[in-house]
Amino acid sequence: MPEFYSIRPFFFRRRKNSSTSKKNPNTVRLTYFLIGISLGGGFGYYLWSLYSQLTQAFYQQEQSVPTRIYSDVTRITHSQPRNYVDTRLRALSYSPVEESDRITFELRVAEYPKTVLPENHPQLNSKSETPQKVSLLFEGPGTHALLKTVELDGIEVPDVYLEPELVATLSRSGDTRKTIRTSLKFSEIPAPIWKAIIAIEDQHFLDHKGLDPRGIARAIWVNLKTFSLAQGGSTITQQLVKNLMERRTKNIFRKVNELFLSLLLEARFEKEQILERYLNEVYLGQVGGFEVHGVAEGAEHFFGKRLENLNLGEIALMAGLIRGPGYYSPYRYKSRAIERQHLVLRKMVETGQLAEEEARGARKLPIHLIAPQASTTKAPFFTDYVKARLIRELNGKMTETEILNSGLKVYTTLDMHLNTIAQRAVTEGVARLQKQHKLSDEWRLEGALAAVDHATGAVKALTGGKNYGQSSFNRILNMKRQVGSTFKPFVYLTAFAKGTDEKGVPYAPSHPAEDTPWTLKYDHSKQEWSPKNFEKGFLGWTSYRTALSKSINTIAARLGTEVGISSIIQTARQLGIQSTLPEVPSLALGVAELSPMDLLQAYAVLANRGIQEEIDVLRAISYADGTLYRTFSSHPAQVFDPAPIDLLTDVLQDVFHDGTAKDAKKMGFDRPAAGKTGTTNNHRDAWFAGFTPQLTTVVWVGLDSMSEQSPKVHLTGTGSALPIWVQFMKPALESQPAIPFERSDWITEMNVDTHTGFEATSSCPANQVKIEKFIRGHEPKQKTCESLWPPAWPALTEI
Repeated sequence: MPEFYSIRPFFFRRRKNSSTSKKNPNTVRLTYFLIGISLGGGFGYYLWSLYSQLTQAFYQQEQSVPTRIYSDVTRITHSQPRNYVDTRLRALSYSPVEESDRITFELRVAEYPKTVLPENHPQLNSKSETPQKVSLLFEGPGTHALLKTVELDGIEVPDVYLEPELVATLSRSGDTRKTIRTSLKFSEIPAPIWKAIIAIEDQHFLDHKGLDPRGIARAIWVNLKTFSLAQGGSTITQQLVKNLMERRTKNIFRKVNELFLSLLLEARFEKEQILERYLNEVYLGQVGGFEVHGVAEGAEHFFGKRLENLNLGEIALMAGLIRGPGYYSPYRYKSRAIERQHLVLRKMVETGQLAEEEARGARKLPIHLIAPQASTTKAPFFTDYVKARLIRELNGKMTETEILNSGLKVYTTLDMHLNTIAQRAVTEGVARLQKQHKLSDEWRLEGALAAVDHATGAVKALTGGKNYGQSSFNRILNMKRQVGSTFKPFVYLTAFAKGTDEKGVPYAPSHPAEDTPWTLKYDHSKQEWSPKNFEKGFLGWTSYRTALSKSINTIAARLGTEVGISSIIQTARQLGIQSTLPEVPSLALGVAELSPMDLLQAYAVLANRGIQEEIDVLRAISYADGTLYRTFSSHPAQVFDPAPIDLLTDVLQDVFHDGTAKDAKKMGFDRPAAGKTGTTNNHRDAWFAGFTPQLTTVVWVGLDSMSEQSPKVHLTGTGSALPIWVQFMKPALESQPAIPFERSDWITEMNVDTHTGFEATSSCPANQVKIEKFIRGHEPKQKTCESLWPPAWPALTEI
């Protein structure tokens, strides 16, 4: 009988003299044999099942690469306060050398399209991969000291530009992290990278068959000494098995699985294939909101570079992270990471991969880490807008899925500093109003803000709500509401462009106007409209300047019917408004439902003196390999005569001096600005649209719900939207000088008889004379000094 059948475990042996009846020994032995065969077969089937899963995972290398969105470059120039410069350098993880009145640092080698820099800028002159040295001298010590001089490589320059900041990584919703992996062929991975990793992780990788007996013996000895499973002794093949099977928990049973699967994997695949898969899969740690897998992602997320641009010091540091990505994190424990880097370099020397002299040079190389990202999307509302813009731009060339997973690098117009200020202003401003109006969380009071550099059309900040986590509905992208009195400037602009009224009085800020009750009958007398003022009283006789700055409804409504609603619509279209505009008398008071971008585009044309720069968020798009797909440049067009716009801007400045925005000064905003408040009839929507010579910004505040069950609120442009506008614009412009609006060559001044709007005679009383502005060529043609106002305007008008 074979020896196998004589083996009987002690716990199955019978006691002598047992009262139990004896069984046939051959039956018992056969039972044991069958149990052994079943257990062995079951384990074999289990192991083969795992191997099938492992093989499938090995072949399923996801080739899609996420599309990434970047901000604009950051300009550092004269007169910026030191705290602003410090903030931007910290945001990009620079480690400058700081002195009492000076900051010095090295610019990172540009990994972005050079087209985003101004043409012929000194930064473009660098031909080497050596970082350029920047020296910033301030007027003195202290956080508010202004920047005095900027030097680039020892030469004084007007400004320098910091690289774009990663804003968001796009991928298909619902996909796991594997769907956004960057997979490279072994031939595409520089040899020093895999040599460094083999040297520190598995020196005998090229010799063993999946298991390293010496490594296992060492691990057993360490674990016995520490009474733990702290030491793994894993080969690169075992690590790959663990990563592919996503089994990171350490226990004996799973370690046994890994041993067998590693042997099977080595029998099935070549060393080069295993190493390629490992280098694309290896876990390198958490960088902000990103889980970094693979050496290509490590190069980008740690250093902002492509693999082929890494230096030996960076390669060694990254290789050292594998053993303990959290423990050796260069962001949290830089000294540990550097110590580990030195160990990697020593191991490379010991294994003959590197000469001692090369290792010494690598240890001296500076390590520049890029800023870790707090989340996958730093500006979510702006990102949504960019995604929509990309889909329009690439329509017919790529599907939406391809756009999100084709590895595009999208360089935008976003100013991260301004966007952070914008989000804070909206969040805090809406929270303040929610508390003020005692609204419960059931009724969502919301806000939105968009800001554009009107000289270029570049959107610098965009937030479509108070909290993206609570509501991802983007009110900049998807909302239209009545805009109220923010539409009135287009009525007055239409009049100013027309020239004179039917009596020959110039349409100008000095034009007399009567604020009294008024009714309009229209549509063959079938409809009747009696506009009311926000304030209950009436001013009587006044001027267009006062009427617009104080937002008097009756005068704007009369003027609208006088110049013609169709003419007003034409003006709005010229300014870039694309939404539907109802041809009704109340359009003059803003009953049109517009998007915030409609209003932003129109006010940007006003701020740019009739020149339209199409509002956009894109600057350049490149493919994953850095090849440029397209750049986006401005195409300015003079869409409106600058003379009437200059006249209107002069009046809109009075909104801040003595009109509905005069409280801005009390809020701390004291620089030249022009703008207009807007409030809808039911007080559910409040707006402020305004601009300085540098920036145009639109703010909306309102209830998301438009139902009759909505609570009664009393939102106004002055009390609700203007404070948010100020809270944004004040810090947004802090680093820029307060400059006045450019003096217009199209505008002239003269003494005016306020009772008639004509030029005043020399004998006219001083209290009846005012210096007013006119468009050259449209000055009053006669002189008057009337003691009385014109006859009262009719209380009823029919059209």
